[in-house]
Amino acid sequence: MDYQPYFPPITLRKVFGKERSPSPSSSEITARKVFDFESEHLIQSELPVKTECSNNLIPPPRGSLSKPNSGGYALREVLAWGDDTYDSIQKGLHLVCEKHLDMNSPYHLQQSESLSAFFEAAREQFPILSRYQDSWPARDFAKMYLKNKVGSDKAKTRSKTTGGD
Repeated sequence: MDYQPYFPPITLRKVFGKERSPSPSSSEITARKVFDFESEHLIQSELPVKTECSNNLIPPPRGSLSKPNSGGYALREVLAWGDDTYDSIQKGLHLVCEKHLDMNSPYHLQQSESLSAFFEAAREQFPILSRYQDSWPARDFAKMYLKNKVGSDKAKTRSKTTGGD
């Protein structure tokens, strides 16, 4: 006797009666609506525009910081400042971080007073940050610096406790 494995069906099959079509007609799927461009345009122009872009500030990019392969962005590429400018601002903001923020906590656990002092000092030291909505490059530099600093400190502590020096 040959052995033959039995596999149950992966999908279930539904049988529709004749009184109902298995697929809806196109009129049931989409309803056609005609818009009056003039009235829509007037309504839009009467509303106040509440965007930071109207003040010529550069909005933050969409996506997650330092995840360009997952729909995010690389800060160096988005800013396009040039290597010297980028490196000098990065080093300067690291010093501002060390002065105003808790270096043992990630960005999301920082005190709001500390963050306010950080942003004020960052804008004062680097006026270019005033071109950006909410000084988001400073925020991103701080997030990455604190993430790397806290992570490296944890790794050093772990290696000391396990005797891995």
